[in-house]
Amino acid sequence: MLGTVFTVAAMGLGTFFLSSQNEGAGDGHQTAATDTFSEGKLEKQVSDLLAQSQMKTASSHSPQTFGLESAPGTSTSPRVLKATVPACIRNGIGRDDSALAMEEGTYKGREALLVVLPDASDDDTRVTAYIVDAACVAGPSSASAAKVLLEHAYTRD
Repeated sequence: MLGTVFTVAAMGLGTFFLSSQNEGAGDGHQTAATDTFSEGKLEKQVSDLLAQSQMKTASSHSPQTFGLESAPGTSTSPRVLKATVPACIRNGIGRDDSALAMEEGTYKGREALLVVLPDASDDDTRVTAYIVDAACVAGPSSASAAKVLLEHAYTRD
């Protein structure tokens, strides 16, 4: 009987030990879950961002108002659409086109920018999305060039 008690106690401690290790392993998944951008969801994000950009442009009464920024104190959307891409981002991408849309976020735990440009082949039905490390934006230097973390071309909806 004493052996049974010790066996049950050992199994209980073993279960407790394993569950506490699994909780620690889950922390890595939380970081991935907080990323704004992911390769699997990028096509939809680009499509949504372009649609939002087109709606803003269509509803705007003043010319060249690509910018969509939330009013202070509101949190309607974390998206920021701009026509001008920072110099270090342009250097990293290797293109100086005006962006169709741009969004700030995170990718694999890094501060990043999603930059959507017209396709380099001048095909109006396609766009190229770049996820670029945004560290150079906060601390720019004249020779800095952002690192492109992901590049993918998509058909424009």
